[in-house]
Amino acid sequence: MMATRRFLDRAAPLVAAFLLLLGAESAQGQTPSSHAAEPPSRPSQDNQPYRVGAGDVIRVDVAGRTDVSGSFTVAEDGTVTIPVVGSVRVQGRTANEVRSDLSRRVSLFDRSSPGVTVTVAEYKSRKIFVLGAVLLPGIYAFAEMPTVWDAIAEAGGPLDDANLEAVELIPGEGTDGRRTQVIDIGSAIRETRTDALPRLRPGDTVRVPRGSIASTVQLMGAIMHPGSLPFDQAHDLVTAVVRSGGPTGDAELDKVQIIRTNGQKITRIKVNLDRYFEKGDQAGNPRLQPGDTVFLPHSAGNGVSAFAYVGFATAIVGLVTSVFILMDNNRN
Repeated sequence: MMATRRFLDRAAPLVAAFLLLLGAESAQGQTPSSHAAEPPSRPSQDNQPYRVGAGDVIRVDVAGRTDVSGSFTVAEDGTVTIPVVGSVRVQGRTANEVRSDLSRRVSLFDRSSPGVTVTVAEYKSRKIFVLGAVLLPGIYAFAEMPTVWDAIAEAGGPLDDANLEAVELIPGEGTDGRRTQVIDIGSAIRETRTDALPRLRPGDTVRVPRGSIASTVQLMGAIMHPGSLPFDQAHDLVTAVVRSGGPTGDAELDKVQIIRTNGQKITRIKVNLDRYFEKGDQAGNPRLQPGDTVFLPHSAGNGVSAFAYVGFATAIVGLVTSVFILMDNNRN
């Protein structure tokens, strides 16, 4: 009981530290990985005009001629069929080239030579599949082929549990022997070099895996919010406990266990967390490793006195939780 009280007494400085951290992150204007990047621009990167492909949808507008105007999907043979005009081959042509051809054809039956405009309404000939831990998995089309990160951003961005260190780029069919690549996008984001990531080709698939148990830390037992934390939020024992809401009123902080797995070998590390708060003993706040499980045992005797400080604990937990919510909102 005294150990838990000492933990709570020392939680206030930790809360203050997190508030300072919040201010620092706000000043630096860091962008978390869960934010979607701006979608790639529609003009092609090399400033070459886009050429229509099979599956694209083009929009044709002829002044004063609603019978000829409309949206038309390019067939597999590269043509569109337009009322009155007939079949027109458009594949491989720019919108301006298609416009010139249509203007000539329309002038054959309309001597007023009405103005003709042609635009690409949908770039479906350049499909990219984005699957896995993204907000909106599905099929996306681009005028300019995007980078891997651009495609993920277009799909709404990665989910909170996405493993951006192991994103797969799976080539589409008939891609000259290219093989599946595993790309560390997380590092590219941290180092602000997403523009250097591989650029996709039509038919490619981007798969974002979910984070594995090996990239998290599990907290169990006498903890306010048991469960898992991303390892980058739980590098040491005290941080992991605080981010999980702190211990319950009956936690025995002098009997904490860290269960660590290495292959088939399981190691149990006993930690006296109370010594860290009482004497500043760093052995009471060891570094954690991805995949660790932290277990805080409950006290054997749960008398009424064991919960004498629950109100204070709840206040501290609420403050810590508010800080983290504020930090998340600030990132968003």
